[in-house]
Amino acid sequence: MNDLFEKIYALARAIPFGKVTTYGQLGAMVGLSDMRHVGDAMNACPDDVPWQRVINARGAISLGGATGSKQRARLEEEGVVFDENGRVDFAEVGWIPNGEWLEANGYKQPPPLVKEIRGNKGNDAAQLSLF
Repeated sequence: MNDLFEKIYALARAIPFGKVTTYGQLGAMVGLSDMRHVGDAMNACPDDVPWQRVINARGAISLGGATGSKQRARLEEEGVVFDENGRVDFAEVGWIPNGEWLEANGYKQPPPLVKEIRGNKGNDAAQLSLF
C-alpha cells in the first residue's frame, strides 16, 4: 500500500467515534498541499478506516447519491447532528488531535478552527469551520 495513504489512514483511524475532520485537516497533518490525495485515499480505503468521519471544510458531506446517504447515516448513528443545510457544527463534533501525539507519530499540527462570517439576509451568522 502507498505510504502516504497509510499515513492518512492512521490519522483517520484516530478520529474518535462521533467526531469528524476535513480532507484539508488530514492533508495538513500529513503535509500535503493538494488535498485531493486525501479524497483519493478515502475512496480506496480498507474496511477498518472510518471514512465517514472525513467531510468537507463547509461541514457537509461531499459525496452524492447512495454513498453520501450512507456516510450521513453512519455519522448520525454516531450521534453527529446535521443542521437544516446538511452541515455539522465543528465546535461540537470537530476533532482536534493531541499535538504531542501528532508530533510523536510524525504528523504536523493542523491549522486551528477558523471563524467564518456568513451573511444571512442582512444578519451575520458565525459558523466555525475547520481548514
